[in-house]
Amino acid sequence: MDSRAVMKRRGCQALLVSIAALASTVSRSAAATDPAAATMLFNEARHLAASGRYPEACPKFEESQRLDPGIGTQFNLADCYEHTSRIASAWALFLDVASAAGGTGQPARESVARKRAAALEPRLSKLTIEAPRNVAGLEVRRNGEMLGASVWNSPIPVDPGSYTIEASAPGKKKWSTLVTVGRNGATVTVAIPTLEERSQPPPAPAPPADGASAGTDTSAPSSASPSAGESMSVERTVALALGGAGIVGVGIGAFFGLRSIAKHSDYETLCAGNPCPAAAGPLHDQAVAAGNASTVAFVLGGALIAGGAVLWLVAPQPASSSVALRVAPAVGSSAAGAMVAGAW
Repeated sequence: MDSRAVMKRRGCQALLVSIAALASTVSRSAAATDPAAATMLFNEARHLAASGRYPEACPKFEESQRLDPGIGTQFNLADCYEHTSRIASAWALFLDVASAAGGTGQPARESVARKRAAALEPRLSKLTIEAPRNVAGLEVRRNGEMLGASVWNSPIPVDPGSYTIEASAPGKKKWSTLVTVGRNGATVTVAIPTLEERSQPPPAPAPPADGASAGTDTSAPSSASPSAGESMSVERTVALALGGAGIVGVGIGAFFGLRSIAKHSDYETLCAGNPCPAAAGPLHDQAVAAGNASTVAFVLGGALIAGGAVLWLVAPQPASSSVALRVAPAVGSSAAGAMVAGAW
């Protein structure tokens, strides 16, 4: 390779490093929201850490890093995590610091950060989540955070503590468990079992078959009590009863009317010649009694029918109600009546 090519290649490498450094600077500038507050928090955190008060120092380092990200703050935060037994978090941050320092030409800081990370590796606690990969739509969460399939079935460094593991999939019951991971290289494995099928709601009733009448209800009768909009109102039920009784009364009146006419005809036949025989007297009395009964039955039946009709008209009618009424007369040799059949 000639000298011109070598110089061109080195120039390109230098340009790339410069672009990376500029991008890092621009990124920090864009993320910085309050550098003054970040500096104050950083100084307070350093003072607390120097006094051994790491649990109080870590939140201040975190907020300082959020307000004004920097490699120095990140390194101190990693050191704080290490002193509070958050080994996995400290290890990851030290590696981030090493990568950033190497990209900005700080080999000394990169070396220190990598050594600190390497020293923590034997102390890393790990959690393995064994999940089946043949379940469609399976989602796995750790403390509410979604875990991609790439980390399933692999030992992942985690800080010591308790973790809620959840698994869910379409059509399956949700599964969860709580595990505790210890310190100093502890390893825990959680196996997600076969998820149970979720009970499905009953299928919707099938549509009416072709050729069925538009007004015909083809669904099966329900055993539940009818709602207020589907049941017959009390007023209409009473109206039907009154109307039925009235029709029965009219039928009885017709029967006794015919009986009165027949008895009167027999009476006139016996009395065609004078004087009337003694047997004609009872026929006359029976004709009069049947006539009176017919009159009373007609009047009472008419009144009942009229009352039922008025009550039917004034009573509220449900939109979905349907009523069918059938009346058939029943006449015997010595009595008369009517059969009333209805459906509602």
